[in-house]
Amino acid sequence: MSPVGIVILIVLIDLMGFSLVMPLLGPFAKQYGFDGWQIGLLFAAYPICQLVAGPILGRLSDHYGRRPLLVFSQACTALSFLILGLSRDFRIMLLARMLDGASGGNILVAQAYLADVSAPEHRARSMGLIGMAFGIGFVLGPLLGGVLADLPVHPDWRLRLPFLVAAVFSTLAWVVVLLKLPESRPGDATKVQEARVISRQGIADTIRLPGVGSLVTVAFFSVLAWAIFEGTFAIFLQRRMGWKASGAAYAFAGAGLLSAIVQGGLIRSLVPKYGEIRLIVVGSVLSAIGFAWIAAISGSSPWPLIGALTFFSIGSGLMSPSISGLLSRITPMSQQGAVFGTLTSTQTLARIISYMAGNVLLARISPSAPYWFAAAIYGLVLVAGLKFAPGLAAILARSGQTSEADAVKVGETA
Repeated sequence: MSPVGIVILIVLIDLMGFSLVMPLLGPFAKQYGFDGWQIGLLFAAYPICQLVAGPILGRLSDHYGRRPLLVFSQACTALSFLILGLSRDFRIMLLARMLDGASGGNILVAQAYLADVSAPEHRARSMGLIGMAFGIGFVLGPLLGGVLADLPVHPDWRLRLPFLVAAVFSTLAWVVVLLKLPESRPGDATKVQEARVISRQGIADTIRLPGVGSLVTVAFFSVLAWAIFEGTFAIFLQRRMGWKASGAAYAFAGAGLLSAIVQGGLIRSLVPKYGEIRLIVVGSVLSAIGFAWIAAISGSSPWPLIGALTFFSIGSGLMSPSISGLLSRITPMSQQGAVFGTLTSTQTLARIISYMAGNVLLARISPSAPYWFAAAIYGLVLVAGLKFAPGLAAILARSGQTSEADAVKVGETA
């Protein structure tokens, strides 16, 4: 198997474990009598720690190589799931979630690895394959979690078992990295940087790279809107449409499958034809329509929901790999890990804000309020994408990476 195939397999295995346990974390904690703030803190601990650790891990991967960081992060993820599955104490569970977040560099290092081994014109396609792995993982993981939670085992172990299975998945990914994955960076490149991994100035320097700040801003707002779905959709379906948790799992699976098809298949032909910039703009429009449609749904019929999820899934499937691919194209090779680390931390901050804001809007205003909010945020993404498009196209032109679609865009904005 090629290094690209190995990395995609690692991401898929890792995401299956992650998405297997996330829908069950709340019920798992609730069965031990944890308060609402404790359950919320268990959810927030991962992104909070990842927010701090992301740029550090990215810089370390630039300095020491991608493979050692992947070995480290996969091992810590497996250990965190094992601790969660065996513990009943809130403090120990919280420490496990913090460990997983602090070492959660799997995805960002995988993105930097693919940037290392992919030609510039193929990086969006490689990021699309990561998106496809995300989509497939988020289809299979929740479905497997539901099956495991319904197995005829002792009640005390019914919700523990998915965490232990997730630990097995992460261990498998760790073994694959350890035995099969070569280092992507040449030996003379691993010491190019001073690796200011704890320096605020280092992060500021990363953001000031031409075009990086613009794309990181677009990524922040897109995830701020998207995470509304992740954090509130099951409760929305229960309150607005009277669906059970199993119905929410199938809806998550369907949305993940459609997004995977777009990111893993369609994006390969769309990027060369239209360019990442246009796809970001179109994706924001489709996503805004999908969220507004969800907000307007009434009754229990699944058909309006299917239509809304189709728009949303296609839109988000277009945006994510386009943002990542374009970011990798405008970033110097020696800065790939730092830039993707900063991107991951920015997106993590957006998730923290979105989880809190979405649930407050749902609880205090109405089930539709989070989705009207998300639709408005996607409107901001559209405005930002249109505003930044000329500058990004010019950066690509100066770097000599302008595709035929980008060249048309430069002509339109000149």
